[in-house]
Amino acid sequence: MYVTEAAIASFNMTSEGARDEMIRQRDANSAQNALDQLRAIAGLCNSGEFDAATSHLPLPERKIHGDATDQAILRFSEHLGSVSQLRTMWVKNFELAFNSKNKYMIRTLFLADKTGLRLALPSDEANQFQDGDM
Repeated sequence: MYVTEAAIASFNMTSEGARDEMIRQRDANSAQNALDQLRAIAGLCNSGEFDAATSHLPLPERKIHGDATDQAILRFSEHLGSVSQLRTMWVKNFELAFNSKNKYMIRTLFLADKTGLRLALPSDEANQFQDGDM
């Protein structure tokens, strides 16, 4: 299973289109917060884990421990940027695993690196936080 399309509001894009848009916005030094948020949610709210023994392989060939949905979404997030980088910025401190009865999961995270704030909030709001306010 693979992510083939993603949407932010009314903007639909392919996985490659999302990556290309992130690169275009980064090169233009423009705010890319919506795509950053999509990437962060896909990588952080995910029970999948890359197998370290296959980290040297191209992304489609890497082994992932987790169900098919988590695997697809984790690959999508990694396609947009490093999931391990995300997971060093935001650290999980609680999880209620998904189950078929409730049909939801809960995961709470705390900010370990202030850079991660720019992935969660619009840039102008992230700038309002000072070192002591985290």
